Amino acid sequence: MQFFGETKIKFVELRNKAFVISAVIILAGLLSLLIKGGPNLSIDFEGGTLIQVKFDQHVPVADLRAVVEKAGYENGEIQGYGDETEYLITIEKISEAKEAGEGLMESLLAAAPNAGWTLVSVKEMSPDYAKSFEGGNLVIVEAKAMPDLEELKTGVRENGTGFVEVTQESDNRLAFSLPYSGIESQAAELLKAEISNSFPEREIEIRRTETVGPKIGEELKNRMWAAIIISMFGILIYISWRFEFKFAIGAILALVHDVLITLGIFSLMGKEISLIVIAAFLTIVGYSLNDTIVVFDRIRENFSLRRRETYDNMVNISINESLSRTVITSLTTLIVILFLFLYGGEVIHDFAFALLVGVVVGTYSSIFVASPILVEWQNRITKRAKAKS
Repeated sequence: MQFFGETKIKFVELRNKAFVISAVIILAGLLSLLIKGGPNLSIDFEGGTLIQVKFDQHVPVADLRAVVEKAGYENGEIQGYGDETEYLITIEKISEAKEAGEGLMESLLAAAPNAGWTLVSVKEMSPDYAKSFEGGNLVIVEAKAMPDLEELKTGVRENGTGFVEVTQESDNRLAFSLPYSGIESQAAELLKAEISNSFPEREIEIRRTETVGPKIGEELKNRMWAAIIISMFGILIYISWRFEFKFAIGAILALVHDVLITLGIFSLMGKEISLIVIAAFLTIVGYSLNDTIVVFDRIRENFSLRRRETYDNMVNISINESLSRTVITSLTTLIVILFLFLYGGEVIHDFAFALLVGVVVGTYSSIFVASPILVEWQNRITKRAKAKS
């Protein structure tokens, strides 16, 4: 199916203008990220608690903010969600280190009061999902007179402190691995109770409560970057194997271009980067790569069939020949995503928005970024060959 008739658009000749447009948009996004101190990461990565609350009537944001501050969360964020009766309340992550150390010391003093306990250090532990351990605190203590370890374990548990394991690091030093006590969940319950008590005349529905521990958020952030970097390396290897290394460079730069523009637009619009948005970013990478491979396939095919053409002309012809397919695929995809964006609800709103931006930018980059970079690379190879001869 042909969306256009035979086209003879000189895409390659327009590459410098396209590069300038891309550079301006990317720089605007990077400047926004720099000013704001990085992307606006959700609690999925930062840790904290999110409460979605709906009232039967409109409640002024100032009144709700006063309740949140009264509960002890001066830095809590409140934003509208859906209509004017619904809000998202986000409170920052709460460290359990102090409470973990103090709680263990109380249990140790109760279990072995004459041991002469000293708290050495407390540090957060990363999750170990293989052991079903969702993170916690490593508490190091020392004793002047070390009691029997098994009796101490029993005594500590009986006095209200649960632990995953205890390691004796030296004759007088123990390391306790303590799971998170759920202080963030407790904070969420207290805040919900405060909201209900502050608006007794309103019907209140708590629609969602999400809590992410600070260390789990950090772990998810690390895994996010690992997934993106590994996928980029995988693409580099695959394109180099299927085509040539110069094709891989064009594809990777086009993908980086797409992600940077989408990320920049999110920053400029103040939108959050959540796990579902990262899923959208990875989807954008796959979609853009597919578009680019279609054009690259046509370039490789024409390279064998049109040996008398200059490289620039051959790439132009290839882009024009695949233009109808590229536009039709993008339009049909955009129609579906647009319906998701308009009618899919708030939960997937940002996911659909990221895809909308990504599909448009990905289509643009497969024509104006990936292939022109290939031309630039080939022109440099040709110049070097002529210089040597």
